[in-house]
Amino acid sequence: MVFFSFDEHVFSHPWERVVEAALRKYPNPESPNVTGTDVFERKVDEKGRLCSQRIISSLWSNSYLNLIEKVAGLDMTKTFHAIEYSVLDPKERSFELSSRNYNFMDYITVDEKLVYQPHATDPNMTVLKQQWHITCKNLSFVSFFENAMGTTMMAASVKGRQGIEYVINQVREEVERIASAPIEEMQTLATNTMKEINSFQQSIGGMGRRWEENLHEELNEFIAKSGSNLIDQPQN
Repeated sequence: MVFFSFDEHVFSHPWERVVEAALRKYPNPESPNVTGTDVFERKVDEKGRLCSQRIISSLWSNSYLNLIEKVAGLDMTKTFHAIEYSVLDPKERSFELSSRNYNFMDYITVDEKLVYQPHATDPNMTVLKQQWHITCKNLSFVSFFENAMGTTMMAASVKGRQGIEYVINQVREEVERIASAPIEEMQTLATNTMKEINSFQQSIGGMGRRWEENLHEELNEFIAKSGSNLIDQPQN
C-alpha cells in the first residue's frame, strides 16, 4: 500500500509576492525543524527558467515517529536530508518544487511536490497545489507507518504556509522601514545589508565545502536510486 494525498491552499497575495517569500522561506519561526538549506546547483536554462537543486536538512520529532523508532529500531533523531529540485518560470508564472528524502530510503520514501500559480480569476491571489507520495518497505505495519508519515507531512505543510505568511510580513516591514528611513539611516542599512550578504555568501561557500566532504557519496547514491522517479520531477 502507498500513502497518497493532495491538498490545495489559496494565499491572499499576488504570485510574485508569494514566490519571493517561498524563495526566502527559511529560516522562519513556523518551521523550527528545518535546520539548514544548501544550494548546490542553480542556473538559468535556455527557456529563461531558474532551475535549482538544494539540500534541505531537518529534525523531526512527534508521537508517530517515536513509535516508528521503537518498533522499527530506526534512529529517528538523526537529521533528515532531502534533495529538492525547483523550476521558477517567470514567463509562465509558475514555481514548481519536487523533493525526496535520501536517508532512510531503504525503509521510507517521501516524495513531495508543490506548485505555486496565480489564481485563475483573481490576480491578487495565488494557488498552492501540494501532494505527497509515501512508501514504506522492510518494516512491519507498513500501512500504519505510511499513514503516520503522511499525517506528519501534512501537519508540517500547514506550518510551512504560515511560514510563507511570516516572510511576506517581514518583507513588507522591510520595504516600509526603508521607505520611511532618513538618508543616513538608509546608507547605514545598505552597508549592513552588504555585510550580511557577504557573510551569507561565505557561509554558503562553507556549507558547500562541507556538503562535498560529508554528503557527496550519499547524494550520488540518492540520485542513482531516484533517477527520474521523483514525482513529476521538473525538467531542467
